[in-house]
Amino acid sequence: MTARRARGRETSGDMVRSLAVVLVLVGAIVAFNVADQPDPVVRDIDYTDALAQARQQTAYAVLAPQPLPNGWRATSARTRPEDGDAVSWHLGLVTAAGDYAAVEQTDGDREGFVERFADGAETAGTVSISGATWRRIEGGDPEERALVSTGAGVTTVLAGSADWDDLEQLASSLRP
Repeated sequence: MTARRARGRETSGDMVRSLAVVLVLVGAIVAFNVADQPDPVVRDIDYTDALAQARQQTAYAVLAPQPLPNGWRATSARTRPEDGDAVSWHLGLVTAAGDYAAVEQTDGDREGFVERFADGAETAGTVSISGATWRRIEGGDPEERALVSTGAGVTTVLAGSADWDDLEQLASSLRP
């Protein structure tokens, strides 16, 4: 029969064994919780009402894809006031490949607006799409790449993780 150690006389080995038991239990709990996490749910929306509302609230031609490219889904749409009388329009999309793309427009501060979606991005050339010149920028934060068009007091940014072909397809589908 082994003698019990008096309280306060535990060894470092006792502590290591106790800690190992606790870590095994914590590891099991974490493993079960991580394994049970569902994929994030992306909800499709019908953005026609939000688009109509944006067109009533803004003094510029609000652009939206008409029609949406095949396999693309709209996931968010909103207008919001900016500094002064400016208003911004947002339409969030998921491409057929599952990447993110967004249409962002404002009649407010151009540089600050572009930086909101692609801060620190570098110019990567220009591209002509449907008669309009778009500036390519890449390496920004939070969005990897963007197409930017400015004119008539409005800045339009197409930004996201979508590749250049998808962003250009989005640009060609835009209608006022």
